[in-house]
Amino acid sequence: MNGKIRLCDSLKSRLSSRDSGFTLNEILVSMALIGIAVLGFALSTGDVIRGNSRSSNVTAGTNLAHDKMEQLKAQTSWANVNNCPDKGELHLKATGEKGGKYARCWIIQDSPLGGSLKQIDVTVSWRDHKHESVTLSTLTFTKSRPNDS
Repeated sequence: MNGKIRLCDSLKSRLSSRDSGFTLNEILVSMALIGIAVLGFALSTGDVIRGNSRSSNVTAGTNLAHDKMEQLKAQTSWANVNNCPDKGELHLKATGEKGGKYARCWIIQDSPLGGSLKQIDVTVSWRDHKHESVTLSTLTFTKSRPNDS
């Protein structure tokens, strides 16, 4: 028991004689830990920014494809056409105006599901860090008119 009291007394005297504050080693270790944490946050922030950019591009591409799909579906007759990839609309902005990074093309063809069906595929592509694209497809019914031969 006497040994324990001496150990406690010597520990108390060491702690009370020590100046208040942190040692250089303690400060260096805490700075290293904080640096590692900040670096982790910075890396994940970069991933979030890239994800938001990709999401924005996919949304704009989908909207451009949807707009063209609606234009094509509004037609009264559809001839088979293949504008992909070079004959479509090039250098579109997200608003559909000229001067952007999006390219839009479409294919209209007879559907393998029936003679009175046409398949319409609209593809919007762009290049950011890599080549990406969005394709929308639909089937439309072509009515045979009695005056048509």
